[in-house]
Amino acid sequence: MLDTTDIFRSRLLADDVQRRIAYYPRTHAVAVYVRDHIGEPIRLETVAALAGMTSCAFSRYFAEKIGITFSTLVKTLRIEHALLALEERDGAISALATRTGYQSCCTFSRAFKDVMGQSPSEYRRRMLFESR
Repeated sequence: MLDTTDIFRSRLLADDVQRRIAYYPRTHAVAVYVRDHIGEPIRLETVAALAGMTSCAFSRYFAEKIGITFSTLVKTLRIEHALLALEERDGAISALATRTGYQSCCTFSRAFKDVMGQSPSEYRRRMLFESR
């Protein structure tokens, strides 16, 4: 049985996406798993098994029910995790890339810019100047 007692919230995902994730027990369990394992490699086969489905069926199910792809969910949650560290001015961006599950700083920066519209260093600089 899937555990849906854990509350799932995200500041980067749209409210309607979060409501749909919460509504479907399979997607909720997967979203909680992703959030809890954000610094680790997250394989589609693993989360599909958690949902009791094949990889192909889960990908289709997730996109149809939630309105975003599973890879978009993972990328968004990884960037959200990175935001917290950047806002705390915590360490080098290259180390942050590894802690959020990216294999390279370039891939992390590209994903960050895709989600946030600016690079991690630009975001950090903006946060530093706004907090003064």
